[in-house]
Order: sequence, then C-alpha cells, then structure tokens
Amino acid sequence: MARRMLRRVIRLLLLVLCVVNAAPAFGQDPAPPPPAPAPPPPPPPRKEGSGEIAFVNTAGNAESTSLGVRGEFIYRPDPWLLKMRGAFVRLESEDELEAQSFTWLLRGERSLRPRLAIYAQHDYLRDLFAGIEHKNVVSGGVSFKAIETARHTLVLDGGLGVSSEKRVVDEDVTSAVALGGVAYKLKISETTELTEELRFEQSLNEGADSRLDNAVAIAAKINAIFSLKVSNVIRYVNEPVEGFETTDTITSVALVAKF
Repeated sequence: MARRMLRRVIRLLLLVLCVVNAAPAFGQDPAPPPPAPAPPPPPPPRKEGSGEIAFVNTAGNAESTSLGVRGEFIYRPDPWLLKMRGAFVRLESEDELEAQSFTWLLRGERSLRPRLAIYAQHDYLRDLFAGIEHKNVVSGGVSFKAIETARHTLVLDGGLGVSSEKRVVDEDVTSAVALGGVAYKLKISETTELTEELRFEQSLNEGADSRLDNAVAIAAKINAIFSLKVSNVIRYVNEPVEGFETTDTITSVALVAKF
C-alpha cells in the first residue's frame, strides 16, 4: 500500500514538473521576440544638387572676412556616378582684392560591386591665399564603401595621379602623386547631419612634398529645401610656396539650398 502511494506521488510530481516546464511562469509575460534587423538605408536619388552662399572667415596666409559661394551636382545613371563640385572665396579690404580661392572637382565612378567602385577624377585649384596660381591633378583609383547604414556612412579612396602646379614665386612643380581619401557622414537626427572629408596627397618624386585637406561640416535643416551649415576647412602643405605659411583655414556659416 505504501509503495503504491509513493508511486502515485512520484507520478504526480513528474506531471507537475512537465506542466511547469511546458508553460510560462505564472504571472510573467512570455519572452519577447528578438529585435528585427535594422532596415537598409533608402537608395539615394538619381539626381541631386545644392547651392550655398556663406559668410567666410580665414586665417593663416590671409586674415579677413568676406563671402563665398559653393555648388554641387550629382547624377547616378546606374552603374555610374558623376559628381561636379565648385567653391569660390574672394576677400577684399578697402575695395582692394586681398586673395581669392577657387576649387573645382569633376569625378566619374563606375560600380563594380555594391560597395566597390573605380573612379577617375580631375581636381583644379587656384589658391592665391597660399601662392598657387593654378594646380591640376588628374587621378584614378578605387573607392570602397566600408560602412553603409541608416546612420553611418564611411567611404575610403586610394589612387594614383599626376599633379601640375604653377606658383606665384618659385619654380612650377609637376609630379606623380599617390592619393588617399576618407569621407564620413553621421546622421545625428532626422534634421541634422555631420560630414567630414579628409584627403591626402603625397608626391612620388619629392618625398617631403605632401598635402592634407580636411573639411568638417554640420548642417541642420530649416525645411525641405533650405538648411544652415557651419563648416571648417584646413589645408596643409608640407613644403609651401616661399614666403607663405604651411596652413590655411576657412571657417564659414552658410545658407544651403538643395534641389
């Protein structure tokens, strides 16, 4: 009799354990499902452009304030990407021209894979701040999109080219160059983003001749078309034109219109 009661008790305990293990704990919600993966960022528009007018302050070889203009246009006929960008800054004091700077970029990319592309590029620079009358760089290389999410984008460039520079004083400089670039974008919020572009140029003929450009900007949308942007550009030349400094900075506050 005792053995039968013991067996019944053991069976009852086993049944209770099975029910407890099969059902969620009393008074507790079931475990939440794992979070869904973040959706991929939407594709960029086929065409986009922007224009801006800026109040500019400079330091280094030229110290003054004036106005500047800048524009950019991008066209994406898959699998190509075409980009044009120009910027102009003119400084005057007592109706006399102190210095001016003009930059122009023309770039074509062809996508090989979703994150890998080859490119050809032409850069033009007229920078009287630094004693450069004309500078042309024709280059080609590889572009790799290392990070692409809804919030972060990081693009790495590397290539080779030829640089030809005419200076206000000193001899003109022509050289083969190695080029590197980093472009980063951070979407801080739905209306604000931070961008940074870093470009490096190293002469292959003269080891001491190197250049570094760094541009950082924060833009905040006012509405669907207009935004305000604060930017700072640093240009560094390891071997500057005689009589000029190694570093120039351009800080600006701009009204930007996108179309």
